Amino acid sequence: TLVSAMRQTACTVASVLVLLFVLMYVFAVLGFCLFGVPESADLNNWGNLALAFFTLFSLATVDGWTDLQQQLDARNFTLSRSFTIIFILLASFVFLSMFVGVMIIHTEDSVKKFERELMLERHMTLMEEKHVILKRQQEEVSKLMQTQKNVDHKSFTELVEKFKKTLRHTDPMVLDDFGTSLPFIDVYLSTLDNQDATIYKLQELYYEIVHVLSLMLEDLPQKKQSQSLEKVEEK
Repeated sequence: TLVSAMRQTACTVASVLVLLFVLMYVFAVLGFCLFGVPESADLNNWGNLALAFFTLFSLATVDGWTDLQQQLDARNFTLSRSFTIIFILLASFVFLSMFVGVMIIHTEDSVKKFERELMLERHMTLMEEKHVILKRQQEEVSKLMQTQKNVDHKSFTELVEKFKKTLRHTDPMVLDDFGTSLPFIDVYLSTLDNQDATIYKLQELYYEIVHVLSLMLEDLPQKKQSQSLEKVEEK
């Protein structure tokens, strides 16, 4: 990530430097034609393109530009001040500010991208930990239910207490997820206990109803015989 960010920054900075070089080349040719060719030329600063480039570099850094301008004013160059002001505005304030801005923007983008990747990695790690914790708790619940089926002499309260001892209070899923919280598991197991008791009572009621129906069926033939005898006697 850091290498790719530095590569992108270098490409953008190189583009800005190329534009600055083109600007300096144009102004170097223009300065050589204006201040280096005439009879009263400033040959020390504008005598050739190399000297013109060095002079423009001094103007771009705003280092001693007043002395250079005084030398041009002493030779009565009418366009020298306009030339100097325009170049300083473009080179110093525009391109150098652009150079610094590009560096800052790419650095901030690299930092934000690194932070996003770091947050994503932390999120994935947390999700994996939650998945492992949830799987372990589901296995504990399954073991608890299996124990409840196989062992009849233990109550649900004892099973819940035993299950609580297997849980870790540092597990984030215990607090974050309602389905794996201790109060929910306690209520859920108590509900299963009440459900078993209700089913047992319904079975007893069903047996009583069947017993009553069987007695009614046994009494039905006797009632029919008695009714038939009464009819015969009446005749």
